[in-house]
Amino acid sequence: MYYPVQIPFILNQRFAETVRYTEEISPLLGDFVICFWEMAPLTKRKIEIDNVIVTDGCIDLVVEYDSRHIGYAGMSKTEFHYKIDSAAQCMGARLKPGAFHQLTGLPAGAAMDTFLPLETADKAFDTDAFFALSFERAKVRFREYVGTLTNDKTPDNFILLFDALSGSPPVTTEGVYNQLHFSSRQCQRLFAKHFGLTPQMALCIIRFQKCLEVLARGKAAPSDILNITTYYDQSHFIKDFKRNLGLTPFELIRRYKR
Repeated sequence: MYYPVQIPFILNQRFAETVRYTEEISPLLGDFVICFWEMAPLTKRKIEIDNVIVTDGCIDLVVEYDSRHIGYAGMSKTEFHYKIDSAAQCMGARLKPGAFHQLTGLPAGAAMDTFLPLETADKAFDTDAFFALSFERAKVRFREYVGTLTNDKTPDNFILLFDALSGSPPVTTEGVYNQLHFSSRQCQRLFAKHFGLTPQMALCIIRFQKCLEVLARGKAAPSDILNITTYYDQSHFIKDFKRNLGLTPFELIRRYKR
């Protein structure tokens, strides 16, 4: 099962000191939603801090409660300097890769590397009424709304793809094409529509997230990663890892041991 790792509290000490980040799995919505997440302030002081958002192929439905913004957003590359107010309250639903397109009917590029207001995707959503609620009531309403999006729907093959590939990522994009039984040209077009990514970008994200999951959960040392994933040499693995996380695998492990 593909469960991408987001660890802003490990990547930024100031974030860890001022914001509590939590995730919660919803078994009833698991076909489309990886988790619900929340960021709550640990201090009343307003401090601008960097929230490091690690690339994961997902498009989230995000609520920035204090600034009254709700909409879809995803990152094809890690965002190292996403500025947030430490005293702000935020929440979101991390949708499975491919779920945004099936649930909204819009191409994933409409929300990848940008912010798509919910009222643009769903003209019936009453933004003013939503933000008139208290944060706790808005959280209940938010989860109910996500539930209505998934009612009577069955995940398609694109939503199931990251799950299928994450256990043992293929060596090349040919393995991705074979999984879907489409040509290279067809996959380029379909990946843009369903994921807002190229097949090569999707494979790189799956491979990187597999490494991150293994290291973050203490299941293996960096030297073991080549036996678990399809990186062809250690230098390639370390370079790719640092490009996506800003840390080498060894630096990540040292932070976990602090």
